[in-house]
Amino acid sequence: MLPKYTLFIYMNIKKLLSSLLLVAAMTIAPHRAAAQASYKAPQLNEKHMAALGLGKHKFQKRADGVWQADNGTTIYSSHPHADDIKGFAGPTPLFIAVGKNGKITAVAPAPNGETSDFWELVQKARLFNSWNGLTPAKAAAKKVDAVSGATFSSTAVINTVKATAKAIKK
Repeated sequence: MLPKYTLFIYMNIKKLLSSLLLVAAMTIAPHRAAAQASYKAPQLNEKHMAALGLGKHKFQKRADGVWQADNGTTIYSSHPHADDIKGFAGPTPLFIAVGKNGKITAVAPAPNGETSDFWELVQKARLFNSWNGLTPAKAAAKKVDAVSGATFSSTAVINTVKATAKAIKK
């Protein structure tokens, strides 16, 4: 037979664990909400231009999320078209460059919160090259496989490209 205080200890430990879980949830939830609320639209800069293969070209803003390079290439931001698409750690914003011929010349990521190990797998798989040479309409319809080991991140990139490509009017 167990001593009388065993039941008392068990019930108090159960209450303590429940309280700790509640405190942890209350501590984490505001940080996650704040991170999502603080999401800002990516702004094109020289680093992104280089990633798009346009490093030597000047650019100017044409509209919200649309820039024109001095060689006639138009660069589109995934914002606001894909802001609700989430990867492993939130949105995966990107830029799509469309040449004067109406075909995608490059897709490049904007800063995001993805885990570097997963993001490295996405980049090594050359996922961003999957839409080069396609019109935005064909890019939006193209079936692209997710990257093994980085499924959430790569699926978010694929869906972000599709949503942005659908929004491009060429």
